[in-house]
Amino acid sequence: MKIAFVGKGGSGKSSVSWLAIKTIESIGCSVLAIDADHNMDLTSNLGLDPERTPLMHKTDKEFMQEVGLTEPRQWSRLLNEDEMNLPTFTVSPMDSYTKSIAVKVSEKLSLINLGLGSPDVLFSDKCAHGLSGPLKYYLGLLNEGDDWVVIDSVAGTDMINFGLYSGIDAVIGVVEPHRNSVKVFEQINDICRKTMIPCYAVINKPTNNEFYTAFVSKYQNIILGEIPFDEKVMAYDFDTVTEKTKESVVEIINSIKSLDKRGNLISMQNFHTVKKSKA
Repeated sequence: MKIAFVGKGGSGKSSVSWLAIKTIESIGCSVLAIDADHNMDLTSNLGLDPERTPLMHKTDKEFMQEVGLTEPRQWSRLLNEDEMNLPTFTVSPMDSYTKSIAVKVSEKLSLINLGLGSPDVLFSDKCAHGLSGPLKYYLGLLNEGDDWVVIDSVAGTDMINFGLYSGIDAVIGVVEPHRNSVKVFEQINDICRKTMIPCYAVINKPTNNEFYTAFVSKYQNIILGEIPFDEKVMAYDFDTVTEKTKESVVEIINSIKSLDKRGNLISMQNFHTVKKSKA
């Protein structure tokens, strides 16, 4: 299953991504974590130094060779290719390209850091869209089988609209019960609905207020679960996380397991066809 946690900045995406990853690891499944956020917090949450990990954005030439491109920044040409003529990337065992950019965190857990927050990006005129091109098509060509791929996303709607997650199985909004968090989720959900990307929600740190009540009433059919406030999460030591929190995340993971798998090159082609029709 390939999923991305999205939402408003500060809604807890990186923490929820970390909880999901550690929960999946704890039940014995292999998981590839992908840090696609500028803050690179997921990398830190997993106990790694972002400045000492390989950065995917630096391997665009290698990725081009993998997929047979000869012209730089011509990623969209892949949408016209037959999937049979393109490589398949895998989690376990890892293909050579994935192995070259992934860091092994534990026996069942590996991390890819896109590197949007690295100094060479922050102090340059490089565009996040161009730097994310390899990841976008990598995800569409990634066949995870029974393994998991969990992505911590850039905040907001930009990468959703760019189609970064058009090749995955589901986008999951992390929503806190306040006006701005709900607003951003609704923007994300609207883009996903119009471009046929399955979108769901997880309520983070629920509070019984008017925003919580209205959100649950409106989106009850796509809410996968709730994660209570737990100060232990901030230490990023899974052993100290409360049982209540762990149980809530297990329920969410079980709900995700029941979703249809649909992320591949064809789903990416469908996304771009819809986008062109609405242009």
